[in-house]
Amino acid sequence: MDKQPPHKSPQAFLADVFGTKLVRDGKVMRRSWRDIERYFGRDAFIAEIHRRGFRAIENAGHVIVFCNQEPVRILRPRPGPYEGGGKPGFSAQEISRFPARFP
Repeated sequence: MDKQPPHKSPQAFLADVFGTKLVRDGKVMRRSWRDIERYFGRDAFIAEIHRRGFRAIENAGHVIVFCNQEPVRILRPRPGPYEGGGKPGFSAQEISRFPARFP
């Protein structure tokens, strides 16, 4: 069921992962821990991320790697006059009056 061919070595895995256009262009890539552990190993992969000066976060079994040296911030809503979960400036009751729009 796995569509990716098995890599012959950990070095081949690293070359495939870090040789992509996303990495060269300083974009963002996502990899599953399952594949990282199968082909290279968690600790070695994290060490390689840090060796390159990249940042990474983990969520739900995946690693998101920011392939640049810019800081990473967790975005949160600004404190304001609204109830949590709603839009700034509107209460939850006011928001429930608006019809939901889906593309």
